Amino acid sequence: MRSRSAAGRSPWTTALGLLFAAVVLLGLAVGIGLLVTRAETGTAVEEVDSGADEWFADQRTPTLDAASDTLDELGNTAVVAAVGLVAATAGSLALRHWRPAAVLALALGGELAIFLTTTALIDRPRPPVVHLDAELPPTSSFPSGHTAAAICLYGGIAALVLAATRAWWRWLVLTAAVVVVAVVAVARLYRGAHFPTDVLGSVAFAVPWLLVVLRLVPPTPPRAPVR
Repeated sequence: MRSRSAAGRSPWTTALGLLFAAVVLLGLAVGIGLLVTRAETGTAVEEVDSGADEWFADQRTPTLDAASDTLDELGNTAVVAAVGLVAATAGSLALRHWRPAAVLALALGGELAIFLTTTALIDRPRPPVVHLDAELPPTSSFPSGHTAAAICLYGGIAALVLAATRAWWRWLVLTAAVVVVAVVAVARLYRGAHFPTDVLGSVAFAVPWLLVVLRLVPPTPPRAPVR
């Protein structure tokens, strides 16, 4: 007879766990958004927030503008969807199981739902600097969707690699994922799309969400039960 730990959680238990986590993290994201848009007015946090964007704007050069445009795309919706599809397919084929695809789908889908809902509720104006992106929704500053998507995509890929192999180079993949997320976040600040607190707000909900997904839907299938 299978034990609960060997058989794994039931689909309903997993679904309820994911839903509960998503609601909690949505509340966290909205709470942080309300805090930084309402309570920070006239505080040192507001000065640092605005000052950071002004500093990045002062550092702009044609070369950095072009580089940031390319690096920024690593968190773009179309790129994230394409890379996610390829990674999900490759991971599922490599492990001969549906779990890798489910991990990335849940991580990215949940992140997108939390991001869109938070953005609609907070409605924060963009930083008061020149924006390098031609078409930016003017009141969609908080949180940073690019940063959150990068965390869930590249962090998810790193988690799949860590679960699939014990080779030394798996740590290089994890390091690369961290670097890519950091680069995307800095690119968004450089291009005037977000305040630093927008990026931090994304980290605050995207990292826990990815960890919850990995906990409730492990990338590798459970081991066969011992009879």
